[in-house]
Amino acid sequence: MDSIVQRSGRGQAAGPIAVYGATGHTGRLVAAELAARGKDMVLAGRSIEALRALAGELDAPARVQVADLDDSESLRAVTENADVVINCAGPFSRSGEAVASAALSTGCHYLDHAAEPLYVKHLFDALQGKARENGAVVIPGMSFYGALADLLADLVTAGMSQVDTVTVAYAVSGWRMTAASKKTALQLNGTDRVLYTDGVYKTGPGGGAPESFTFPPPVGTRSVLVDYPAGEIVTIPRHVGARSVRALMTTDTFTEDGVFSSENLDAAARAQSAFTIVVQATSTTGTRAAFLRGEDIYHAGAITSVEAAARLAGNQSASLGVLSAAEAFSADRFLHALQQRGLFTISLSNNGSV
Repeated sequence: MDSIVQRSGRGQAAGPIAVYGATGHTGRLVAAELAARGKDMVLAGRSIEALRALAGELDAPARVQVADLDDSESLRAVTENADVVINCAGPFSRSGEAVASAALSTGCHYLDHAAEPLYVKHLFDALQGKARENGAVVIPGMSFYGALADLLADLVTAGMSQVDTVTVAYAVSGWRMTAASKKTALQLNGTDRVLYTDGVYKTGPGGGAPESFTFPPPVGTRSVLVDYPAGEIVTIPRHVGARSVRALMTTDTFTEDGVFSSENLDAAARAQSAFTIVVQATSTTGTRAAFLRGEDIYHAGAITSVEAAARLAGNQSASLGVLSAAEAFSADRFLHALQQRGLFTISLSNNGSV
């Protein structure tokens, strides 16, 4: 594997971590976690007034920098002195490639919170060579959706041979979408899916009639949406030799009162979500399963991205290029670190039941 190299002209001192889209809900959570860890940071976005207000709220020094997605030079100015940039400005089909390209042009590592599989696959296809050439790591979907299931799949399938199917199943309740999350969800509704079947990526319509899936108690057997549009469909086959990967989501996640009318909720109300993520792998030698259970998907996503950024800033990735979470980091160690921070509990079974 390639190793992380010292970025030219940076010296030995660690550079700051930049947060693009810092004044949104996720950006604020990321900035607060960086401040709690005592990290040097740059807060970036379109409004200087909002950025200055956020900087004044933090218990740590933070620089502010205005940057617009349509101004590549302003984006380069954000990333040129940073070790890592965390993009929190969804939808990422709009912001992701612009911020990632600016980062790569300056040798800065890039992470985002994308849950858009077509965009995730595009970054792997379009930026792989450039990331390696510039000595950088790009990890799309380093968040609640994307990274956690990707890491858990690596943990579940360790030592398994001839994996047939990896199933990722989400049970999420109390999700109150931000404006960006709502826009992303509406964009994904009815669009083509990235599918992975018989060892081949395909793009086309997914879905079909809901199925049932048995989650661990107290969730139990629930109706689930089939072919849920998830970035893990793109990332898991990169490090797990499965013939098929599929994603499921509880149907009532999207029928709860308030899920699509919550743009103006305060942070405390938005934190009331609960989740269970199950990853199940079947092979010729049997079935294994594991699950994570926790609360507040936005907080979980923010801490996941900061943990990754801190490791990249400390040169702790195993490879360079556009990577999945499990390609960049040890799944066991990374998940354990998040569990130690109280984000979730983990349960692993060798008999397939959860």
